[in-house]
Amino acid sequence: MPETVLTQISPHVYWLPPGPPDRPSLCAVVGGDHTLLLDAGSSPTHVRPLVAGLAALGAPPLRYVALTHWHWDHVFGAAAVGVPVIAHRLTADRLAVMAGYDWNDAALEARVQAGTEIIGCASDIKIELPEPRQVTIAVPEIVFDTALELRLGGGITCRMQHVGGDHSPDSAVMFVEPDGVLFLGDCLCEGSGYEPARCYTRRRLYPLLETLYGFNPQLVVEGHLSTVTPRAEFDALAAKMRLAGRLVEQLGADEAAVLAAAQAQTGQMPDDELREIVQAFIIGRAFE
Repeated sequence: MPETVLTQISPHVYWLPPGPPDRPSLCAVVGGDHTLLLDAGSSPTHVRPLVAGLAALGAPPLRYVALTHWHWDHVFGAAAVGVPVIAHRLTADRLAVMAGYDWNDAALEARVQAGTEIIGCASDIKIELPEPRQVTIAVPEIVFDTALELRLGGGITCRMQHVGGDHSPDSAVMFVEPDGVLFLGDCLCEGSGYEPARCYTRRRLYPLLETLYGFNPQLVVEGHLSTVTPRAEFDALAAKMRLAGRLVEQLGADEAAVLAAAQAQTGQMPDDELREIVQAFIIGRAFE
């Protein structure tokens, strides 16, 4: 698999874009004294270009890696980094369970059959880490319940906060000051296959959006989006989410009626993104 390029996106934040088979975005925050990694990726091979790129830049020593949530593609590279791991308590609990798993093909297939593993994730794990497969789960050494602040030197701070959401209840975000960069992981995605349904619910998504706006971000990094999102684009996405949720609440499961109402209110034809958000809210009606 080709290695992607480490890109500087703000004065103190470097980004490794996502890629196949299911590699999410990774970031590094370079302070005056320490460097912090945001998520650890799907394998040692995934995280290695980020670590090597930082060394080539002469960045301060790696001090910690902070995890947004427990899903395999965000955590399998953590042990290879060799620094203490920071995570929310729910994330730490899930990682402790994963540390006891076998990860060979037979064990993966058994968990798929038992309904505790997603078939798509099992397939991607096999591509990312062909057999014979060695997976070491790094159990977090620093665990927080609500929020945690790390000072990296030179006035650079990373604020971590548990936010939950539909994708995974343990989701946390990281906000880099003074750069104004908000690292989301997957918290704005609809429910994962590990949750009851791939959906959005107003009771989870609306409070999540309010929390994210409380950081006043200027740049947003999402787990599987191939571009960094400037504030204006983030505002547009949030507006679609709020509109879709409100109209589904008013009009119910009639997708055509919801989209027609959206067009009437915005004066624009609904695009594919809005259609997908509406569909996710319609599915989520059963989980409100």
